[in-house]
Amino acid sequence: MRRDERGQVLIFVAAAFVVLLCLLALLFDGASAVVTRRTMQDGGDAAALAAGNLMQVGTPRGCSATVGGTVPRASLVTAVHTSLAANLPDFDANSAVVTCPAGYQNQAVAVALSATGTRFFGGMVGGDLQIQTHSAAVNGQLATSNYSVVELDPSNAAWPNGQRGCPSALLSGGPTVVLDGSMQINSACAAGSGGALATNGNASNLTMNNGSKIRIVGGYSPTALTISPAPVTGVAPIKDPLAGLPAVPLAAMTVRQTSRLVLNNSSTVLRPGIYQGGIQLKNSSKAFLEPGIYVMQGGGLDVGAQASVFSVNAGVTSTTIATWATNCTLGSCGVLLYNAAGAAAMGQLTVAAGATMYIRAYNPDAQAGGTTDYQNLLIWQDASPVPTSGYAQPVLALKGGGSVNISGTVYAPSGAVVMGGSSGGSGGDTVNLTLQFISWDIEFHGNSAFHFFFQDQDFARPTDYGLVE
Repeated sequence: MRRDERGQVLIFVAAAFVVLLCLLALLFDGASAVVTRRTMQDGGDAAALAAGNLMQVGTPRGCSATVGGTVPRASLVTAVHTSLAANLPDFDANSAVVTCPAGYQNQAVAVALSATGTRFFGGMVGGDLQIQTHSAAVNGQLATSNYSVVELDPSNAAWPNGQRGCPSALLSGGPTVVLDGSMQINSACAAGSGGALATNGNASNLTMNNGSKIRIVGGYSPTALTISPAPVTGVAPIKDPLAGLPAVPLAAMTVRQTSRLVLNNSSTVLRPGIYQGGIQLKNSSKAFLEPGIYVMQGGGLDVGAQASVFSVNAGVTSTTIATWATNCTLGSCGVLLYNAAGAAAMGQLTVAAGATMYIRAYNPDAQAGGTTDYQNLLIWQDASPVPTSGYAQPVLALKGGGSVNISGTVYAPSGAVVMGGSSGGSGGDTVNLTLQFISWDIEFHGNSAFHFFFQDQDFARPTDYGLVE
């Protein structure tokens, strides 16, 4: 007998229908989870940025109140909760996990979110859908530098003598220079043309400590110069490490002087702001600079022999070398001297031989509303107007010779720096400075003895901002 095969297709249809329902469940539930995750990710990113915006506000700055800590400051957690409440109103903001992630030098904040996804088909296929997102935002100085000196002049063979970048770094006379960080010279000037690094004295010494090196795009012409270890030539040029610094917010600053400020045998407390026409200190004048940014808008800064400049804490009206450490405390004291053109042309920034200069670099914690953009920047000469075959910016001359205690970054991307005079004296003590130079050209001259210590955390760096995870 033949068996009746009718109805067998119903079994296959029923099985296929079950499979189809499962696929539809996965499709709809999966799509819902993707949409939910995208919404949560956007909310988490916004919350991380909201907390990051406050990372450099208040004291202490950073994500955690403790060095190496993982627990964020309360203000950052509040910012995360407020942002989540605004952008994800159906999400329990208190369930967000806010931390200070490792690897960002306490300059980043992370926000982790988790939720159970909506199931249109319930538990037909699998269990609950767990959705998790992670966001991290950075706001701080993360870049590092290995350089004590960076010279940006690429060399310009057709320019007048002295402006060709031949040399870009010069030791003139008999200076003794010790650098704890490396030196980068972008000039491509060949040794036969004078070299990117050269000397015109018979008693100069240039020593590199801590494994640091002299890296030169072109060649060098040392003559009697002793260099240890020997420079590395033919290297690739590097970009300006501080090219990303934001412009000084001149429109928001107070104009303190509308004409050149001249002090002659007098002492005064100066406050941050714009000094149109610049500042000049004659004879035994003393200037006490409260924390902040000082803009020389045309006319420059001229500190004469026997004159003195001190940075001081807010409210301090006078100090001496002996009391300066008390009157200019770390974290409550520090200035940025910004030299630029104004109604008058850019003037020279000069500290004459015999002058006294005791100043700390800019510290945002020392001034209400301070910005970390310029942290550890001591002197900044505007890049504009840029050098041409017919124009050279005024030289930034730090001759010292009296008593000098300065630290931070000296930044003159279009200008030449001259460091020397009789600081340390002929046969005198070595002047120990924690300084970094980033400039167009540089010259060490005289019979000075300088030891430039390298402390990366004491030098200026661009601010990193945005989402990193």
